[in-house]
Amino acid sequence: MKILITGATGLVGRELGKLLVSKGHSVIAVSRSARSARLKLPFQTAGIIEWSGLEPLEHSLLADVDGVVHLMGENIAESRWTTELKKKLTENRVDSTNYLREAFEKRAAQLKFWVQGSAIGIYGHSEQNQSFDETSRSGDGFLANLCDEWESALESVQPNFQSLRKVVLRTGVVISHQGGALEKMMNPLLAGVGGVVGSGEQRMSVIHLTDLVGFIAHAIENEAVSGVYNLVSNEPVTQREFIHLLADELFISTGMPVPAVAIRLAMGEMAELLLRDQAVVSKRIVGSGYQFIYPGLKEILKEVAQWYLDPFSVEAGKPRPSHLMYSEQFFPLPRNQVFEFFSEAKNLERITPDFLNFNIKGMSTDRVRQNTKITYQLKLHGIPFGWLTDIAVWDPPFRFVDNQLKGPYQLWYHEHAFTEVPGGTLMRDWVRFRLPMGKFGMVGLPKILGDVQKIFAYRTEIIDELLLKD
Repeated sequence: MKILITGATGLVGRELGKLLVSKGHSVIAVSRSARSARLKLPFQTAGIIEWSGLEPLEHSLLADVDGVVHLMGENIAESRWTTELKKKLTENRVDSTNYLREAFEKRAAQLKFWVQGSAIGIYGHSEQNQSFDETSRSGDGFLANLCDEWESALESVQPNFQSLRKVVLRTGVVISHQGGALEKMMNPLLAGVGGVVGSGEQRMSVIHLTDLVGFIAHAIENEAVSGVYNLVSNEPVTQREFIHLLADELFISTGMPVPAVAIRLAMGEMAELLLRDQAVVSKRIVGSGYQFIYPGLKEILKEVAQWYLDPFSVEAGKPRPSHLMYSEQFFPLPRNQVFEFFSEAKNLERITPDFLNFNIKGMSTDRVRQNTKITYQLKLHGIPFGWLTDIAVWDPPFRFVDNQLKGPYQLWYHEHAFTEVPGGTLMRDWVRFRLPMGKFGMVGLPKILGDVQKIFAYRTEIIDELLLKD
């Protein structure tokens, strides 16, 4: 089928697009920036539509679309909920739904399905021993009203299309090592200051990213799936259970509890996302025929925690956690060609931003291979330092790992993987690192994360340019 995805560059949109393309569907991606989308999307698209969602939409790529997955919407947890932001959060969801409907109406399109994003926040906050399911009424508060208005905008779609199947995704907290909610939790926890928030007894409802996109694909391909679905794992858990089980999987201890008053001072009204009880279950997913891959909290956290563990410590039987940066990039090129680009040492300098003053001083072999040692010099924030790296794994054209032997970090383990996908190659990177000086080094973590993100952003653009040009 030809499927239109709005919000395609978000965490869910990227993973869903990869899955749908792997299953033989073609995907049209909708994003606020076509250039950004071309670099960020980790799959081959049938085209990209640049659209903010706040104005009428007209585009030739809308022709012959079989269905819509509408995920567009600003991140509700990005900053404090000011009056202006609340208005923006509502408008970009409601207006985009209305404009999207009108765009297909003008084309007299015969859509088969419309899958709509929403959230379990629509139920408001639950009382003790109370759980919400798909039959529960909408609650009170900003988030409940936001979701209610978003879903109400979808109701006006039905009369204008014959036999349109609608699916509403009321999603819980999405857990993945690739980003999202877990990313915000991990850094304080690894720094030894992350702990239970408030009383810790407030319940939360979570789902693994793999199951979220798996269910969406299931909903697209099965005509019996329609209506509202709560996308949450088996049972709600307390925030205390979540944090302690995550810490156990990471082989660390939790920090001191964070008082509710401190969270409210820092986050304002948005603090209610963390402090209020929201227990949600799904009574419809099992009946739909979908089988969870990660049905419970233990399975979810065990899967995501493995990505944060230092591989050397795991091999030694004494697992230690590390910080993690993840990146992925699609190239419409054969895997051998993409891998070959990285086997050339000179390309290390070409893909490194100028502000690092990166300069290779020597290599132990004529070409990069297993156990090659590379010495180079760089400068960061005016401070020069040397670096010695070892190619700890070299498995062309599938994977290689460069591991810091001498340098500024306690650990710097950079894993690259290359996978053949429809239309080209998907390159994925995992950088696991630990800072010098232990917990004292954590004060520099925000700056280091910012620098690494800049390096990855530059690398994404320049690799794309160099590979396609070469």
